[in-house]
Amino acid sequence: MHNQTGNSRRSGFTIIELLVVIAIISLLIGLLLPAVQSAREAARRTACANNLRQLGLAAHMHHDTFRHLPPGVGYYPTLENGVFGTYYFHLLPFLEQANLFQQALGSVALPAPIGTVSIYYPGNNGVFRHTVPTYLCPSDTSAGSSGVVLVDGEPFGALSYAVNALVTSRSPPVNPPDLVPQGKARIPADFPDGTSNTILHAEKYARCSTSTLPSLLGDGGNAWAYCTSPLFPWAPAPMNPPGKAFQTGFAIPALTVRGAPNAIGPGSKFQVRPVPYLGNCDPTRASTSHTGMLVCLTDGSVRTLNPSMSGETWWAAVTPSGGEVLNSDW
Repeated sequence: MHNQTGNSRRSGFTIIELLVVIAIISLLIGLLLPAVQSAREAARRTACANNLRQLGLAAHMHHDTFRHLPPGVGYYPTLENGVFGTYYFHLLPFLEQANLFQQALGSVALPAPIGTVSIYYPGNNGVFRHTVPTYLCPSDTSAGSSGVVLVDGEPFGALSYAVNALVTSRSPPVNPPDLVPQGKARIPADFPDGTSNTILHAEKYARCSTSTLPSLLGDGGNAWAYCTSPLFPWAPAPMNPPGKAFQTGFAIPALTVRGAPNAIGPGSKFQVRPVPYLGNCDPTRASTSHTGMLVCLTDGSVRTLNPSMSGETWWAAVTPSGGEVLNSDW
């Protein structure tokens, strides 16, 4: 019989060895986690940029069809093409959302002498409640997992992008652009600064609030079908005025007279990851959840704006006919 001696080998780990292994594994996880998070954000950023490209393409398709870009909100009283809604509502047929657009056909009571008519309007059949994947940036956590925002308790499809109101409010000289959101901007005629030098779409948080603005402007965000405006008091609920700051645009001149001094001008420069988005985010300005602002220019190209960009350069790129020369930080 073989007798074990004191030199016999023992099996298994000691507690110290086990702790060392655990420490090494923890260290490796700590090193890998930032890389994984960075890769995920890069994928989300790519998806967001692709959405902006789709928006630029849809805008050009609309322009090719109707010979002008969609309005900020319109059309009334002309009801051109039998459609009334936001810029993003007008884009639906050009984003493979024709079925959703068709659901919006219904009766709406308009002021005399028009009366009740059948038009495409996002308030019909609850169309405004639907989420549209192209309208959501994966990095925009303010939209929540449901992709909706609540406006006075009513769910609206969220929107992570906004359109340049200085473009969508283009109007005849007799009408001030801050009073006419029913613009019909034409390419290239209404872009003397150049379509490659003018921002058409930018990112904007779906939910955003601040206590530094009046209550009707400081609590808002972005909802793609939200077309409430004091210019259209006939709008039925839930689009009836006075409404809140869920406008689908940025650089809206009319908001300055309502108490938002940074809605236009160099002070309207985009916000980068405002934290928290409920309490430290201006809903009248563009805002990004990335490290730099993603924008789609009027020529359809997408680029990233550096957070260090000056407000003057930002505003020069927002104005379609300001005659400015973009600075070197563009």
